[in-house]
Amino acid sequence: MAVLCTPILAASLLAKLGFPPLAADGFGIALPLIFVMLAIAALGDRIRIHPRRFSFYCVMVAVLSLPQVLRADAFSESSLLILAALHFPYVLQVQDGHNYSAQVLRVFLAIATLLASLALAQYVLQSFVSTALLFPIDNFVPMAFVVQGFNAQGVIHYGSDVLRSTGVFMLEPSFLTQFLAVAIIAESVSTPKLWRLALFAGGIVVAHAGTGLLLLMVCLPLVVVIHRRWDLLLYVAICVAALVALGDLLNLETMLNRANEFSDPKSSGFARFVGGFYLFDQMLWPEPSRALFGYGAGAFMQYTHLFQREVADMPMTKMVFEFGVIGAAVYFSFLLSCLFSSPLPRIVSLAIALTFFLNGMYVPFSHGLALSLLVLTSLPAHERRARRSSSPKADKEPVADEALELRHA
Repeated sequence: MAVLCTPILAASLLAKLGFPPLAADGFGIALPLIFVMLAIAALGDRIRIHPRRFSFYCVMVAVLSLPQVLRADAFSESSLLILAALHFPYVLQVQDGHNYSAQVLRVFLAIATLLASLALAQYVLQSFVSTALLFPIDNFVPMAFVVQGFNAQGVIHYGSDVLRSTGVFMLEPSFLTQFLAVAIIAESVSTPKLWRLALFAGGIVVAHAGTGLLLLMVCLPLVVVIHRRWDLLLYVAICVAALVALGDLLNLETMLNRANEFSDPKSSGFARFVGGFYLFDQMLWPEPSRALFGYGAGAFMQYTHLFQREVADMPMTKMVFEFGVIGAAVYFSFLLSCLFSSPLPRIVSLAIALTFFLNGMYVPFSHGLALSLLVLTSLPAHERRARRSSSPKADKEPVADEALELRHA
């Protein structure tokens, strides 16, 4: 369990911590810690290579590498190696064949409960407690050991003195809202505890970040329809009514105004989710060879300064620009095949998969969620089929045993 929980702990409670000089460049201890724990587990014969995923991984690396080598364009060998190394843990799984998904999910929900509670405390206590005490890592830990480059103490809008909650430990509010959004989805497909759903929703509200809401807008309707959770419609209606009543107190108008960012070329929302399409139109689609094979590994940052609009290096934008449609298709096929091999309900896999499109590719957040909850705990297909056939409810409810356990947790 220590190996399985390390990625999720590294991506949440340890996310802000790093060592000089790398912390100043935005690199924390999360990814190195994950690799160290996996290496220890491998030496102890606790994890093994998943043959099918390893084969797919080799195909992916070959497809991404060969065009770089065969073409005359310069490319970054280090960027390609980092990409390959970052995704090698996706070919691993626990060795003993036991499914730990339900146990890891309980740890995840416990961390989410802690983060949501701290987020609410950060927001409510700002008028009574020093900001330094509410954001202790950012103010008391030496800066050289705190990951920089993230909006750790951002205000809800320009000119305001109200800070957005981070749950103390998360790198910035957007990661908190995504973490809690995944927690809401996971809680909703079990027998939900209403107090915990309300707590998670409250944590998202006080973070004043829209990415978690985007995730819920996609996944919650699917939970309602696929899992027949019609009662969630009532809970959503109650939440909306409460938000309308408390809108002024919670400064919700500011968060609603963030929807306008998608049409504002100077906003972060435009740079992250819209600017890439303009980049493709100008620099990729007019050249068929570039569209198919991209500009080369590591090329994104070299070319974006030539573009007239702000564009962030989001995974979809970066992969298509550097490796073309072919490379990006193979990469995302590999990634999604790993994420959807989990015994957990597929809607949880979908929620975590969406976080990959909302954050930078090398940020540990999504990788930590995926490795702990979906990848390392996955089972081979024949074992999943055997477990389904042995379950008395297999014909009525085609989910894994661990998902059934979760319903009674």
